[in-house]
Amino acid sequence: MTPRRDLLERRMARPLIRWIVSAAAILLAAAGSGVSAESVPTTSTGARVTKSVPFARDSIDQIRALAPSRSQAVRGERSIPFHRMQRRSGTTVEAGLPSPGSALAAPSLPSSPAPSAPALDSSFAGHGNPPHGEDVIPPDTMGAAGPNHLVSILNSDFGVFDKATGQELQKSSLQSFWASLGTAPGEPANFPFDPKILFDQHSGSERFIAVTLGGKSAPDSWIMIAVSSSDPTGAWSKWAIEADLDNNVQQFNNHADFPGLGVDAFNVYVTANMFTAAGAGQYSKVWVIPKAQLLTVPPPATLTVFEFRDPPGSDFTMQPAHTFGTPGTEYFLFEGLPNRLGVAWIDNLAGTPVWHSPLQVPVTPYTSTNSLPEAPQLGTDCTVDTADTRMLHAVYRNGSVWGTHHVAGTSGKVEVAWYRINPGTGALVSQGRVSDPNRWYYYPSIAVNKDNVVAIGFSGSWANEFVGGYYTIIPPSTGTAEAVALLKAGEAFYAKSFSSGENRWGDFSATVVDPTDDTSFWTLQEYAMTHVTFTDINNNPVDRSRWGTWWGKFSPGNPPAPPPSPPPSEGDDGGGCLTISRPGSEPPSAASLFSVGILLLPACALGLRRFFRRQGRTVPIRHPLC
Repeated sequence: MTPRRDLLERRMARPLIRWIVSAAAILLAAAGSGVSAESVPTTSTGARVTKSVPFARDSIDQIRALAPSRSQAVRGERSIPFHRMQRRSGTTVEAGLPSPGSALAAPSLPSSPAPSAPALDSSFAGHGNPPHGEDVIPPDTMGAAGPNHLVSILNSDFGVFDKATGQELQKSSLQSFWASLGTAPGEPANFPFDPKILFDQHSGSERFIAVTLGGKSAPDSWIMIAVSSSDPTGAWSKWAIEADLDNNVQQFNNHADFPGLGVDAFNVYVTANMFTAAGAGQYSKVWVIPKAQLLTVPPPATLTVFEFRDPPGSDFTMQPAHTFGTPGTEYFLFEGLPNRLGVAWIDNLAGTPVWHSPLQVPVTPYTSTNSLPEAPQLGTDCTVDTADTRMLHAVYRNGSVWGTHHVAGTSGKVEVAWYRINPGTGALVSQGRVSDPNRWYYYPSIAVNKDNVVAIGFSGSWANEFVGGYYTIIPPSTGTAEAVALLKAGEAFYAKSFSSGENRWGDFSATVVDPTDDTSFWTLQEYAMTHVTFTDINNNPVDRSRWGTWWGKFSPGNPPAPPPSPPPSEGDDGGGCLTISRPGSEPPSAASLFSVGILLLPACALGLRRFFRRQGRTVPIRHPLC
């Protein structure tokens, strides 16, 4: 070989060697961190903001005493703003990633026909629809369980219940709870909405952490944070962060919507979707709030917050996990690329947090949409709004991230989907659907106990049933959801839109593990209450739909619950209607159809105005309240 040729080959080999070394380093780093080589993460460091913020500390007794003078701004009918899910522009499957399909995903298992989910240990009413004139939709059903108390926080009310007896110990309106942060126009508690709450099992006492958004639009968009003392009936410390400021600067005139809340041993994590005043989706944001400052006595009025504006690979409605144990990482679960879930994470939790762009986890294909089919219910053709397919809840426990949302099944009905993901490898460990031949299921929440038993609570209805609350468990031995059990049956049809054209329900629910034994579960679900009749200003009687909430506790070791009662064949509170089946729908049985038609034909004849709101659905006669 000539010296010239030898030199040329050595020069050509150097780039190849460097490429091989670089590739090996990437693969080793990926193997060491548990990250798949097909998705090497992009990182982002949180922007540190330290500033004096609106702060208050008061007890529930003080809140109630001052409520009449401080909480006047939100009286009247309120429809909480809701922005439909928007996908990031140009979202496509990344080059080099395999196409999604059944071979890439764990099998999607339906509900088991038997045995049933366990029977309830206890069951009692939560807060219900506020009186006419102070009405609100939807309730945004949210609650948490501590060692001694249950805490409920809705768009209407805040309250504390005795866990053993169900007795309501404290109650105030949602605005009254936050009122000490200011209720005047532009102040944080002027228009509170979208509450979330978690029990912080890391703090060593009965501490709860709550988050609620404030204000309707920028530049008056706020995130309000509250932390209880060791007794949730006592004092709460509260702060407000200006959500529309990016890195403490009004760079864009965007406001926050639909928060997510997570907690681990180090921090509180809040996410939000950011929208323009016209409702155009812009980006997502993440706030990491070091927890030690929130637990300091006396609490500080100056907060340090780490902020991630539109972090790499992020998307709308990212759910931070309620984290059990100390993995040293906080995970975020959300809808990612088509037929994939995104799993992003933040590490360096005790210092300056670092965001890592998500792994894309293939799941059983479903249609990601901002407008799911609406759920039918008994007694009216006012179908129930099921919104979109956004992720609704996430939990990290025992090495897995669990998540749930609702999707349209192959039959066209809306059903609950759940997932278990290994966040270190991006592998889908298991997944499933909670479905029924007739009933639609929507707005689920998920919890995991120390033994990896999973509980899911949700709403459900169909054309022969009012909207009620339901639950199930997934034993680790089978990995399949047990047959669904009834938490609380609906009592009447539900039609409440405040002339918006949307029969709002949800927008979420709560299912949590009981920290006393770390085995049993609590779920708080919405149901349709009996109607109330009142007289309007013209002395005419008005029939008004109402929502209610219901607490239930159940333990995996309990005997199976009896199956839900057979659905009623006629509607109370306004009458049922003959149903009309269209192609692709699931018609009722001949006996049910005959009995409904015979018993209710006179009621239907009074207002024979049939129309079809959506193809492929059973649609009864429209009720005038819808």
